[in-house]
Amino acid sequence: MSNSVIRLFKEPLIQFLLIGACIYAAYGLFGDPEEQEADLTVLVDANRVNGFAAQWKARWNRPPTREELGGVIDGFVREEILYRQAVAMGLTQDDAIFRRRMAQRLEFLTSDLAKVDDPDEAELQRYLQDNIDQFRAPDMISFVQVFFDPDARDEATLDDANTVLAELTAAGVPDPETLQAGDSFMLPNYFNSATELEVRKRLGSGFTQSLIGLEPGVWHGPVLSGFGVHLVYIFERVQAPEPALADVRSQVLEGWQREEMGTFNKKFYEGLKSRYTIVVEDAGLAPGSVLEPPKGPSNTTGTEQ
Repeated sequence: MSNSVIRLFKEPLIQFLLIGACIYAAYGLFGDPEEQEADLTVLVDANRVNGFAAQWKARWNRPPTREELGGVIDGFVREEILYRQAVAMGLTQDDAIFRRRMAQRLEFLTSDLAKVDDPDEAELQRYLQDNIDQFRAPDMISFVQVFFDPDARDEATLDDANTVLAELTAAGVPDPETLQAGDSFMLPNYFNSATELEVRKRLGSGFTQSLIGLEPGVWHGPVLSGFGVHLVYIFERVQAPEPALADVRSQVLEGWQREEMGTFNKKFYEGLKSRYTIVVEDAGLAPGSVLEPPKGPSNTTGTEQ
């Protein structure tokens, strides 16, 4: 068999078509027509819909919205279709205990089939450029902060901070003496080349978000954190350069493979789902419920998806 033929059979689309052909052939040879028609209908009856709603309310202490309940139903339909396909392929015995495991096994199987040869450098470079922020190193920021303790200063905290801000602004670039203007603090006054994540861990997301937009070379404040009030002087903010493919190749390859496998699995499931008739019965919900079907000229007792 030539190398070109071998590469052809490694293509995910070709593998998907071959799997589908084998499945259809097996049904045609060994399946009973009436049983096949029944097996291609997924019924989500009213009792099951009500059960999903009750489980959601027990877990989250509120009834689900129609969108949230629809998501639960979609998950059940997906699991049911994959389960039936796993049974049809003989992956394990037909036992309810293994229902979820069998659906997962089929997904693992299709993930294995989706594995293809490594992409060429041009394809990896394209994926890197499309997802550049995912692989860029974090930006760095260097700053000092002067802390004012609201527990010690009470209502005078903001007024004291503004008074000191005027003094520090007049003094210009901070030095060790000007940093003594505030109150004692458990964290350092000076942060050198810290990442956004490091600042967030120490001073909180609110303080960090305020810090991002501040101009370097100027005193700013008051800036609030979960600890209290701060005056801030930013020395510099260094934006990380775009990474070269050679430096992050393994991470880019892993991301590309994960995306390809996700696309393959989605197409595989959609192909299976298209063969089924999905019937979801209305649950007879009480008036005023967030799950009550929308009012209109024609509410049906069941829907097909």
